[in-house]
Amino acid sequence: MMRARVWWQTLVMVTVLCPSVWCLPSDDDSYGSRGFEDSPLTEVRAVEGGRVLLPCDLDPPTPGDTTLLVLFFRFDSVFPIYSLDARGLALLQGKQQASKPFQQRAYLKVSRGQQGLLLEKVHSEDKGEYRCRVDFRGSPTRNSRVMLNVMVPPRSMTITSDLDPGREVKTVAGPYTEGVEVTLACQVRGGDPRPKVTWWHEWSLLDNTSEVNTSHVVKNMLTLPPLTRADLNKTLTCQATNSELIIPMSASVVVDMHYPPRSVKLLEESEEELTLSEGRSRPIVCEAKGSRPPARLLWLSDGQQIPTQLLNVEEEVEGEVSRSILHFSSRASDDGAILTCRGFSPGLPKIVLEDSVQLSVFYKPRVEIDLELDSEDLEEGDDVTLECLLNANPPATSVEWEHNGIPLKNNTFLGTRASRTTLWMKNITKGSSGVYTCAATNDEGTTTSSPLQLDVKFLPTCAEDQHTSYGVGTMEEILVSCHVDSNPAPIDFRWAMNTSKGVMQLPLNLTSNSGRSSVVRYTPFSQLDFGELLCWAVNEVGRQREPCVFQVVAAAKPEAVSSCVAERNATMPASYVILSCVPGWDGGLNQSFILEVRQEAKEELLEDFRHAPEPQFFVRGLLKDVHYLLTIRAENARGLSPPITLSYCVKGASEANTLLVSHARNTLLVLMPFVVLLMGVLLVLTVYVGVGVLRASKERRKRCQKEGLYYSTALKVPPECHDAHAIVCGNNDYDKEELMKLPVESITPSAALECQDYLLNNYGNLTGSLETDLLLKEKLASLACLPPLPSSDSIGRCPTPSSICTTSSKSSSKSHSSSKSATSSLRSASTNNSSVTVALNPEYLNKRSAAEALYALVARLPQESAV
Repeated sequence: MMRARVWWQTLVMVTVLCPSVWCLPSDDDSYGSRGFEDSPLTEVRAVEGGRVLLPCDLDPPTPGDTTLLVLFFRFDSVFPIYSLDARGLALLQGKQQASKPFQQRAYLKVSRGQQGLLLEKVHSEDKGEYRCRVDFRGSPTRNSRVMLNVMVPPRSMTITSDLDPGREVKTVAGPYTEGVEVTLACQVRGGDPRPKVTWWHEWSLLDNTSEVNTSHVVKNMLTLPPLTRADLNKTLTCQATNSELIIPMSASVVVDMHYPPRSVKLLEESEEELTLSEGRSRPIVCEAKGSRPPARLLWLSDGQQIPTQLLNVEEEVEGEVSRSILHFSSRASDDGAILTCRGFSPGLPKIVLEDSVQLSVFYKPRVEIDLELDSEDLEEGDDVTLECLLNANPPATSVEWEHNGIPLKNNTFLGTRASRTTLWMKNITKGSSGVYTCAATNDEGTTTSSPLQLDVKFLPTCAEDQHTSYGVGTMEEILVSCHVDSNPAPIDFRWAMNTSKGVMQLPLNLTSNSGRSSVVRYTPFSQLDFGELLCWAVNEVGRQREPCVFQVVAAAKPEAVSSCVAERNATMPASYVILSCVPGWDGGLNQSFILEVRQEAKEELLEDFRHAPEPQFFVRGLLKDVHYLLTIRAENARGLSPPITLSYCVKGASEANTLLVSHARNTLLVLMPFVVLLMGVLLVLTVYVGVGVLRASKERRKRCQKEGLYYSTALKVPPECHDAHAIVCGNNDYDKEELMKLPVESITPSAALECQDYLLNNYGNLTGSLETDLLLKEKLASLACLPPLPSSDSIGRCPTPSSICTTSSKSSSKSHSSSKSATSSLRSASTNNSSVTVALNPEYLNKRSAAEALYALVARLPQESAV
């Protein structure tokens, strides 16, 4: 198969390249038949991997002639390795063809002055003789020869050292120590012709004797004299060359050396002792000179290396000088220690130099309290001795004892005596319990010992600040709590009742004990059962000596509050005021507080708030230059206390208002004659006004019973049937603003009919943030069918309507009562904070005209539209 393929290629080449001009015999073919041996020979040299031009003259010898065919042959081939066929074409457009070994790297250059075959990526196998044949249209064939010599550079160079056998020396030879002799071998492989290997130091030739090991390896051995510090960083170069066309191959190594430091020294004024203060950082400098590489410096204390995490070191290197700056923060345990700086060359760790100094560390006193007895077995009446153990440099100049942060002095009456380091306490009491400390002072400062807790066991005693007076009626049960101070906690309680009939023990089934508290259930059946409840506790130490006494009295109404203050600072809005009072006696029962807000000019109730746990209120929404009456009452199960009323007027926004009423009740007594006169005038006016109000109220009830509207504030769009009185629900200012925009002329009968469905669909849509905003007082009390709007519940939603007006007066009455109970329960739920926020709608007076128009419209609605 291969033979057939070769013959086919031969046939194709002959067919293409054999025109009648040179394949057929002719008179001018005598030169071509003689061959190439007599043609001119040109020698060219090339470097392996480079490029070379095999010259061949392509220009016709006679003017007007043209070049038809160019052929290049190798000496060992009968077929051309490259051909250019320009028959019928210009020379530059001729057909080019190269044999396989020369494809992609042989190109014919036809430019005048640089004519011939250009070979790229020359191989060593390309060397030898090449023949060039050029055929012209009219001129005889031209033949020429070219001898190509390929120069092969050395392939590799390796340097080794006898002191480190088996490892090639790359760029650095060594490191070596002083005084050693080193032999470096440079071995070169490959190269044609054989290279010459030499050793150089800068421009000085050190050795030019090459040794041939094999036909492909040449070596040169360089032996250096004993090394000194002057040989450091000496550069030695091995060079191999075999032609001026090839850049010599070379490799350089630098001699590296290691040698120990010549000196290591602490740069301190005193060479014997170094004085330091505990916790104060002080730089200590250690310097090492003459080391290669730069010396490594270590710090030791009493011969032990200081841990790295405890060091704060800065290092500096300048040539062969190393410095280590230790920012030493000494401790008390370092007093008397030997601080050492050790230096050595990293390449010669066994050769070290050291310098040392003794430390004298000043520190605050080390204080600790020692107790001779077991602190868990101390009881009232025991004697206790405390020792203050000191360790200080310099010695402590003073020692002080403290009990719960209060300094202790010698006190014979209390049985306390303190010396420099000892505290004696005789006949300790429960007041001796607490934290004891010992503080010592020297020139470095003061140190306080860790606290020592003394836990003195004692008999139970009555706890302070507990409720000692209870008001109750006959046949009513009360719960009385007894709290005691006891160490350890009581294991039992005993109750007794002291009345005019004598002292009577109470049954155990009426008591309940928990920790240091006990609760008894007591019911007075007659006036003779009022008196004193007595409570005793028992613990491991013994029984309580004096009982806790609780007065059980007949319940009464609470006393009025006192020392009331209504104030606002300059940073608060003008519409805000804070009202606070001091509560009076609670009448023996749990009391709460009521705030009523009125406009002084009309005496109309704007807002009231009940069930406040403390007489503290935060009122907002007040109008400027309007006088308000703020009335505070206390309330318990027996009734209300006398009222205390303040008159308050809002001033400018930048002014701070403060109104004090510390004796409101006495002031009221002084003004009593004027009050009586005023009440007489008001009584006459009330008769006339009352008749009108009753008639208007009766007429409005009839109209409401006909229509029966729902009432809510959580509306996306305010309905036309909404009352003019704005109620705050969940701090939703949108509802209050929308209510003020209600136009009277826009109210139509059809809109009023749709109001009830609209209100039902909009209940529960309020999603504003829940604050302590509360309901306003029902200002339209005469309209029984319009209950007040509910406030927001615990999750910030408006609850469902509390009542529905119907045509039945009985239903209306029930609805109104349920509204009051719902409102009361909601207000009770909002008294978690002692301070209560009451929001007022300052523009409610402007809504009266709108409300009147609304009720007049409802009266004209047809009967069948009622709910």
